[in-house]
Amino acid sequence: MSVTKLFTERFRPGNLDDLILPDRIRNEIGNGLKQNYLLHGEAGTGKTSAAKVLTKDYPTLYINASDETGVDVIRTKITDWCSTISVLDGKEAVKCIILDEIDFASANFFAALRASLEKFTGGGDNRFIATCNFINKIPVPIQDRFACINFNPVSKEEEKELKIKYVQRTLAITKGLGITMSKEAVIEFVKRNFPSMRSIVSKIQSFHDKGIKKIEAEDIKVLNYSFDDIFKMVTGAPDPYNNYVLLMSQYASKVDDVLASLGTEFPEYLREFHPNKVDKLPQILIEVANYQSIRNSVIDPAITMLAAALKIQMILNS
Repeated sequence: MSVTKLFTERFRPGNLDDLILPDRIRNEIGNGLKQNYLLHGEAGTGKTSAAKVLTKDYPTLYINASDETGVDVIRTKITDWCSTISVLDGKEAVKCIILDEIDFASANFFAALRASLEKFTGGGDNRFIATCNFINKIPVPIQDRFACINFNPVSKEEEKELKIKYVQRTLAITKGLGITMSKEAVIEFVKRNFPSMRSIVSKIQSFHDKGIKKIEAEDIKVLNYSFDDIFKMVTGAPDPYNNYVLLMSQYASKVDDVLASLGTEFPEYLREFHPNKVDKLPQILIEVANYQSIRNSVIDPAITMLAAALKIQMILNS
């Protein structure tokens, strides 16, 4: 059985011109690797794609810090990589290290990274590019050693500019796949998923895989939520064990995304499908904010996600 390539990789930008970025960011990174960069912002805004574009012409070590969170990664992989001189290019050759999703790294990782940044970037032959969704999780001494670039829109003008480009990219992709979206549908689709282009592309793949060829605005309401099954769970009748199994088996690695979605997408979902429960939103949002704030202080972050979802379910059924 053949496996279809993920659209998020199939349509990943391969050069700077293909990246959807505001001029503010394009001007800062357009001249290449002048310094270490920390790219931060919401999921799906192009941080990893930008990092890969910036490093594509250099030897690059890629580390997903959400998987490799310990200090041994610094002591072995990064130290070995930075200490090795390229046989072909000699001592002055620039080598790159991408630290993706660095906000998941441990305190020991950050302590060791600080020392590595001081040791291996002074000579100008190593460049570090880190990405994260939540910059508040990055210690200030680490932030100070990077040029920090915010990938979220910082003004209404930037947001409008990006949404127009998202609409254009969405139409280009769907047209190439033989999917027709009405003007109203594509505008609503982008509005609901902004600023995550990755979410847009993933959902386009879902449309394609389901054989959907025409999409109107009213279709977006039932095709478009990132965590639809979780939203249905928390608005449904309590079923503690099966709810536990769903969350822990499917979403244990997506804690931050689920918690963020409960605070952003879920209110709109509630308004559309359970308008009689909208009066519960203030209490729900207070609880979501609370669980987001304690996420890093618990032994198993997945339990925080589980507790938040079940608490919302209790509020809605009270």
